[in-house]
Amino acid sequence: MGLSGVFDDRSLRTKIGAAAMTATVSGLIVGAVAISTVYDLNDHAAAVQRQSIAVQSAVGSFGRNIEAYVGGVSAVQLYPAIAKDIQAGMAVNQKAVETALADLKSALPGDAVVAKSEEDWAAFLDQLAVDVRGASPAELAKALDDYNTLHTALSDDQEALKEQTTAVVEARIVEAETSGRHAAYLVAGLLLVGMVLSLLIGFQVAGRVRETVRSVGRIAEGLAEGDLTRTSGVRSQDEIGRMAASLDQGMARLRDDIVHLAGSVGTLQDSAGRLSSVSGSVSAAATEASSQAGTVALAADAVSSNLQIVSAGSQEMGSAIRDISVSTSEATEVAAQAVRVAAETNAIVARLGSSSEEIFTVVKVITSIAEQTNLLALNATIEAARAGEVGKGFAVVAGEVKDLAQETAKATEDISQRVQAIQADTSGAVIAIGEISEIIERINGLQLTIASAVEEQTATTQEMNRTLTEAANGAGDIAATIGSVSSAARRTTETVGETRSAADDLSATAAQLQTVVSRFRY
Repeated sequence: MGLSGVFDDRSLRTKIGAAAMTATVSGLIVGAVAISTVYDLNDHAAAVQRQSIAVQSAVGSFGRNIEAYVGGVSAVQLYPAIAKDIQAGMAVNQKAVETALADLKSALPGDAVVAKSEEDWAAFLDQLAVDVRGASPAELAKALDDYNTLHTALSDDQEALKEQTTAVVEARIVEAETSGRHAAYLVAGLLLVGMVLSLLIGFQVAGRVRETVRSVGRIAEGLAEGDLTRTSGVRSQDEIGRMAASLDQGMARLRDDIVHLAGSVGTLQDSAGRLSSVSGSVSAAATEASSQAGTVALAADAVSSNLQIVSAGSQEMGSAIRDISVSTSEATEVAAQAVRVAAETNAIVARLGSSSEEIFTVVKVITSIAEQTNLLALNATIEAARAGEVGKGFAVVAGEVKDLAQETAKATEDISQRVQAIQADTSGAVIAIGEISEIIERINGLQLTIASAVEEQTATTQEMNRTLTEAANGAGDIAATIGSVSSAARRTTETVGETRSAADDLSATAAQLQTVVSRFRY
């Protein structure tokens, strides 16, 4: 996709702004690079200057403190009285030399001259640490020769460090000049690229806009000439492209409308003729509808009257059913009460049977006592007979007791028979009461069924009354509606004449539209 394709769907503001933004951004980039380069060059020059000063200072400190340290060595020999003070100064000089070497190693890392200077200084300190007291003249001569050699080497190291410092500074200056030239080339290149991009985008945007405007202009010229077959052919999505697309859609819609209008004009003319013909038929039909509506209105009034009579009868039937419902409810309550009374009676009779059993038990006890009394009376009579005259009175009493025991036995036998009869009657009464309870319960169930049916009939009657009332009202509404239909039919008859006149006007309008459509080429 070319550069023009990138901007086809962008807005005009974006396209125009792209060229301006490209120039602006390129200017900002060039300015930023130039400013950054200036700052880098300044920083580089400052760093070179700081490094040069630091190296020169370290080299100077290295030489001065070595000479001071060597002078201290001689002074200790010459002025032993102040040897401690001199040695303290020598320690300071030694520390300063070591600091200078550390600064040189930091400023010139890996430099051979600095490394050699550090080795020579260490060897010089080792040489001074050798104790030559008691040494032979040859050993003293050798020690002095080594001392002079190391001292000369340190002096040479100072000169070498100075030369190295000069070389480093010159190298940094050359490096700064090279960086400046590269920065100038970079700024010029960026400026050239920005100018080319700005011009390229500007020409591309102008060309695309001009081409799009010409395409839209051709459609406008065709529309002025009545030619609806032209299209813009523009596919971009910017403001002009969207305008061209909308214009194409509008032309297509207008072309379709003209085609449809051309087809509809003939149809409209035919329809106007048929409308005029149909108007007469509608007028006759409306007159007939008005007549039939009057007949239907009379029939609807009769239906409404009959429905009102039926509704009144249904309401009376509903009142009778409500009375039946009340009576059925009372009968249900009476049946339920009868069931409760029968249950209570059955319980009482059951208790009566239990009491009869208890009486029968007591009678058995009395019978047993009477039999024993009879036996005692018989024994007493026998004993009285044995006693003779003395026992005659006792025999009389024993006979009376015997008679009383026999009468008691007879009475208890009669009571037993009566109690047994009561028990038999009680059992029959219990069975009869149970049957009565079952019958009453069945009656109660039937009463509940009747009550439920009466309630359903009541609801049905109420629904029937409501339906009949609505039907009567609906019949009245039908009569009123039929009246409205009759009035509408009369108004329709009056409107048909106006419709026929409108049909004539419509035919004239169709002819005018046909003339307008013939002017377009589609």
